[in-house]
Amino acid sequence: MEKGIIFDLDGTIWDSIDYRVEAWKRAFKDYNIDSDPEVIKLMIGYPGSMLIKKMNAINPEIEMGEEKYFHENIGNVRFFNDVEETFNILKSNNIKMAVVTSSRRKLINELNLNVDAIVTMDDVKRGKPDTEPYLKAINLMKVTPENTMVVGDIDNDLIPAKKLNCVSVLVTHGSKKESTHKDYEIENIRDIISIMREIKWI
Repeated sequence: MEKGIIFDLDGTIWDSIDYRVEAWKRAFKDYNIDSDPEVIKLMIGYPGSMLIKKMNAINPEIEMGEEKYFHENIGNVRFFNDVEETFNILKSNNIKMAVVTSSRRKLINELNLNVDAIVTMDDVKRGKPDTEPYLKAINLMKVTPENTMVVGDIDNDLIPAKKLNCVSVLVTHGSKKESTHKDYEIENIRDIISIMREIKWI
């Protein structure tokens, strides 16, 4: 039975959180809205509309501002240094790969992600923590939920994984993180390989 793995993007395989926080701060400032960077940081990975509501704002154009400011720095954003190596190992073991993100398709198209499937906010009616984007990615990879691993850096990434009976993995990148929906916790992306060997997927 073929196996698949779904990665979140921001903060999971892409070291983009600080750039996202700064972009949101600038976007809120354009509308004279005070924003707390710590709250923004905790909300990265949720749909932009939820973050806007969290700041007691209502204008959906704030998200467009964030996208504009983030794009100005996209050339400075890097993937975590073990991502390419890990992806190569997964591919050599015939593991299907997908990225499910709350980002927009226009941005994702600039990244040239070497994966089998990509699901963005523009591809679904309901984003995370709904299961819709995960089911779409699973279908595109032509695997089953039980043979899919989900890797994310916040609990919001793992809630739909547990609903679908996927293997859920929290990656911390050295930060203190909390999740009530994780099966495993790892510090670096490369640690996925050890888990897959432990559960005999490779």
